[in-house]
Amino acid sequence: MSGSLIWNGTKSYFSKLILAQESSHDQAYISATKFINEWHTGKQTFAQETSGSTGKPKTIYISRAQMIASAKRTAKTLNLEKDISALLCINPEFIGGKMMLVRAMEFDWNLTLVPPSSNPEEYLEADQKFSFAALVPLQLERMLKTDKGRKQLNNIESIIVGGAPISAQLEKEIQSLSTKVFSTYGMTETVSHIALKPINGANKSDHYTVLDGVSVETDYRDCLRIKADVTLNEWIQTNDVVELKGRQFKWLGRADFVINSGGIKIHLDQLENQLSQLLATEVVLLKKTHPQLGETYVAAIVKKHGSTIETLKSVIESSLTKYYKPNELFLIDALTRTASEKTDRIALYEKLKIEKP
Repeated sequence: MSGSLIWNGTKSYFSKLILAQESSHDQAYISATKFINEWHTGKQTFAQETSGSTGKPKTIYISRAQMIASAKRTAKTLNLEKDISALLCINPEFIGGKMMLVRAMEFDWNLTLVPPSSNPEEYLEADQKFSFAALVPLQLERMLKTDKGRKQLNNIESIIVGGAPISAQLEKEIQSLSTKVFSTYGMTETVSHIALKPINGANKSDHYTVLDGVSVETDYRDCLRIKADVTLNEWIQTNDVVELKGRQFKWLGRADFVINSGGIKIHLDQLENQLSQLLATEVVLLKKTHPQLGETYVAAIVKKHGSTIETLKSVIESSLTKYYKPNELFLIDALTRTASEKTDRIALYEKLKIEKP
């Protein structure tokens, strides 16, 4: 194997990489070198925490064979050859980051590692070129705000974006990029993504395409079920409501993020995206019990210049029917996020002093 890890401009071959010392390196580098060392010494099973964005994280165990199967599937789907240059700017503690390391080791990539942050552009040169990178939506959003960031993004041939939903506003901004950008569908339990959706360019689609070798079906709730070598050929049950047609599906929202408000069923995932696009800012909806309607929701809206509760309420009331309007609006300075950069809804409930249903 001749693949390498590049950190702070120094290139080290994976097979000769020395385990980083806790006292002298960034945590991302420590985590990466620890995993690389375990991989090269033949470790067969790895403990991995789930994201914990909607509840308490749990530990699951993933085999080396599952990770290799996932890496091969991604490389084949995106035509990622050996000896390419790739960028790892997401946290190597989580499955998305670990799988970038596995792909790099299995296919002899030259992998540049930078500290995971909300804006990777500060660690990159404007003219650095990569064949492949994985980002979370927040990173993409921040990089699109500057000329340097946009130039860096256009210097990457293919980008996969995962870890959290891509807002309608962000998807609109992505259209200005020449690089190929794909939204991923997957989770820790499926060892990274099992489906991809092109979100810009000539092949742009509203539907995810399931990768070869992965079987999918829906249950009585129209929630997706997944089976493949990455799940040890056992069915994984999700709470994701989808519209499934053959090998493609449209993600509609989470079954546990639907409310019945006075007899009206409301998919909060879809409404959240609609409001984010309408208000051109980040919006998070939280379920709340209601004495007459049974369930309702409140909207936490990230402040932008000049916005007030009154102006936002006016825009919403002129755009939504009464059945879909929020019970209450909150203006917040910024969203609280989990370590994997997902919206921390539990923390938001506490911050706004709303009782979680």
